[in-house]
Amino acid sequence: MNRIDRLNALLIHLQGKPRIPISELEDRFEVGRRTIFRDIRSLIDAGVPIGGDAGQGYFIVEGYRLPPVVFNKEEASAILLGAKFIERSADPQTIDAFNKAMYKIKAVLKYSDKEFLDNLEDRIAIRPSPVPMQQPDSHLAEIQLAIATNRVLSMNYYSHYNDKTTDREVEPLGMVYYSSRWHLIAFCRLRQDLRDFRTDRIQKVIVQGESFDPNCHPNYLDFLSEALIGTDAKEAIIHTSATAARFMGEQKYYMGFVEETKLENGRYEMKFVTPHYNFFARWLMSYGDEVEIISPSELQGIAANFAKELLEHHSAPFLTRT
Repeated sequence: MNRIDRLNALLIHLQGKPRIPISELEDRFEVGRRTIFRDIRSLIDAGVPIGGDAGQGYFIVEGYRLPPVVFNKEEASAILLGAKFIERSADPQTIDAFNKAMYKIKAVLKYSDKEFLDNLEDRIAIRPSPVPMQQPDSHLAEIQLAIATNRVLSMNYYSHYNDKTTDREVEPLGMVYYSSRWHLIAFCRLRQDLRDFRTDRIQKVIVQGESFDPNCHPNYLDFLSEALIGTDAKEAIIHTSATAARFMGEQKYYMGFVEETKLENGRYEMKFVTPHYNFFARWLMSYGDEVEIISPSELQGIAANFAKELLEHHSAPFLTRT
């Protein structure tokens, strides 16, 4: 990136947040601190009102506004890809808001870039899931507002496990998209603990005027990792063929994958951390003799018992005939 482009990008970056630490600017532009100092000085000399210092971070004085931003076709194409995913994973309110944003983006493009984007839009698609998915109103806009302003949420939440709807007051800490759904991680005042709420099960939500301090709670991503892996997680080591390793793909990450090492014989050694040996053993068996369990012996025994049960089950009709 040449200096002119970097100065323009630095100005946009500073406009994006109330205050930005210098370490973030160093990482963003991959330059040293002295270079950042010189660039900031150049912007100040050009009339941009920048405040702050290296210790507290830098900011643009309130009231200063950038001239209208113009997207190039590469940037607009990247946003278009994001729009395709939003169409498949967001609620109607968010989709509508994003479509309006796309109209504004297209409005500031040059005519040649507009034609480029129109041609691209018709030739990019996300294949629908084999299982039809409805996108109910997941109240994503209200949830995002509450997270950003540290406001308490009141909601009616449907619990699938007991088929009941309860009134909850929660302190929202973050949103995570996994298992094809958006999830709200929040401190539930009813349960007095952190909870994982599927947003498509929230039937009604109100952003309250009451604020809370998110620093009083553990990190929401740490909570989610512990909830998904389990507090009683155990280690497992397996060897797989190169074929099995390739076909496991991203699925292995849902099974607690930690690391892998390529062995001299061309096979792979994989380490997993899982709270459920029974479930893990059943998954491994889908790969047949392409997988060998190295440790622990408990997991080897579970897999052997499953194999015996399968053999007895599937061979029973043939034994009955004889």
